[in-house]
Amino acid sequence: MSSAEPDRVVPSPLLGGIYRARRPSGPVVGVVVVVVCLLVGQTAAALVLFPLLGASAAAAVGGTMTLVDQLAMLLSFLGVVGMLALWVRLKERRPFGSVGFFPASRVGVHLGIGAAIAVVLLGLPVGVNLLSGQFDVGAVHVAQIGGAFVALVGFAVQASTEEIITRGYLMQVTYRKWGLTAAVGLQAVVFSLLHGANPNVTVVALVNILLIALLLAFWALAEGGLWGVCAFHAVWNWCQGNVYGIEVSGMDISTTMLTTAGTPGSAPLLTGGAFGVEGSLLTTAVLAIGTALAYLAHRRARSAAR
Repeated sequence: MSSAEPDRVVPSPLLGGIYRARRPSGPVVGVVVVVVCLLVGQTAAALVLFPLLGASAAAAVGGTMTLVDQLAMLLSFLGVVGMLALWVRLKERRPFGSVGFFPASRVGVHLGIGAAIAVVLLGLPVGVNLLSGQFDVGAVHVAQIGGAFVALVGFAVQASTEEIITRGYLMQVTYRKWGLTAAVGLQAVVFSLLHGANPNVTVVALVNILLIALLLAFWALAEGGLWGVCAFHAVWNWCQGNVYGIEVSGMDISTTMLTTAGTPGSAPLLTGGAFGVEGSLLTTAVLAIGTALAYLAHRRARSAAR
């Protein structure tokens, strides 16, 4: 198909970006592109960043990460988005912004809403665990506040890259050939599989990762772009790791504002155990409600566009 407009009503401006491509990719090729960009792009960037910053590769694959280790690992996602940008521009022949950043309207509002919702949704399971005695704040690290804010830059890169390749690129190329249901479903499966190899993953954690993928997909469709979900994802991860001091999908971070951990005898099904609060049933409940609301927002936006 050429860059001409499709002969059907596109349910969201987010999905319309694929029709700007002169040589669009299909879903199968899209999955291959995503995997290759992740494996090759991140590895190539890591080979430069880790020695350049003096970071420990061993810490990044299972140990406790210092701020330098964390930044090297998170910034290595620049290699992923860089490779995808080349593919989109040189092979598909469309602007990179078409993966989910056009039109760029009310950007600040979308970023602010995304960040605020992340703080609220994450604060609910953390707050319940604190109030019920499942979590305890062992220390407050005033001297690490500055470093924690620096780490937000790294999470912005990592989280935005994951949104671009899944809720943006992969959902677009799948929708063009297989329709909306397949587009939402495939990106959710790929996103879940990419996180399935994380340390200390559990069945509850995988369910929650799937719910996050669905929540953010419907949110991006309702918004018509990726600005809000990029902000949500970055702040969600950052608050877990660098604010609360909780493991982020099994990743242990040392530069934190607080040290929050399960109390003796606490229930892993509530705290999330070694995977972090993303492995908690409380988070499951919050994400299920959030997904339902995002789906309703998508349906409203789709109806209004008709």
